[in-house]
Amino acid sequence: MKLLFKFYGDASGQLISPKKCKFFSGSMPHNRTIKVQQCLGFGQGPLPFTYLGVPIFIGKPRTHFLQPIADKIKAKLVSWKGKLLSIMGRAQLINSFITSMLLYSFQVYAWHVSLLKTIER
Repeated sequence: MKLLFKFYGDASGQLISPKKCKFFSGSMPHNRTIKVQQCLGFGQGPLPFTYLGVPIFIGKPRTHFLQPIADKIKAKLVSWKGKLLSIMGRAQLINSFITSMLLYSFQVYAWHVSLLKTIER
């Protein structure tokens, strides 16, 4: 793997920084995890984590993993409530924002109906 990363860096010019890199092992045995850390020089990262705004975890999507996205949507709605926009302007802004934000995460996970109903309200 280390040789592969070196070839990639030589070909692309994108060097891999072991201080910034992490690996995620899932259910790998502890002794193998230690060997990977020693060989690559990467630290082990905890699950769940967020990558490009989407939570990464093992198993089915649960409400508490997707709740930060729903909270972000709610915070935007509250901030727009006081803006000097017409009703139609607000409706258009809300529809475009919520649609784009949810479609991005829908490409990765199917959301729970209860969480979608909360956002709809």
